[in-house]
Amino acid sequence: TVYFLSEVPFDPFLPYIFMGEEILLSARLWTSGYDIFSPTHSLLGHHYVRNHQPKFWESIHRTFTFGVHNPLQMLVLNRVKTQLDYPESAKDMMKPKSLFTAVEQYSMGTSRSLEEYLKIVGLDMVTKEVSYTEWCETGVPPPGFEKYANLYTT
Repeated sequence: TVYFLSEVPFDPFLPYIFMGEEILLSARLWTSGYDIFSPTHSLLGHHYVRNHQPKFWESIHRTFTFGVHNPLQMLVLNRVKTQLDYPESAKDMMKPKSLFTAVEQYSMGTSRSLEEYLKIVGLDMVTKEVSYTEWCETGVPPPGFEKYANLYTT
């Protein structure tokens, strides 16, 4: 079900976002107390290549003018980076300040810390490195979640 979206809704201040929304939503869900599991087999996918069909980033000009997608994407991405604690995107360094409208409503939860989430998924926002992904690649629980090992059997 999509019940989780009533507790951790999509951020409506991220228009036309195409990268960053997955990690932001998963971090917000995890810090709000939701656990994240990695299936051992692919369960679904999508057909990414659609020749002669407009892509998301190609259709934005129907609402705006040509060439607006990349600048808009980069502006909105700064909101995502601020929420995920990228040092270069600290609130006091970002402009325009309207970028942070209602950001507290759509930021991290209070059940667990963002730092703990980033450690479990192996992301370092300072060095921009991925250090640990075995739990996702092999279908085993991440460190500290061994009590869920029975859910990871193939």
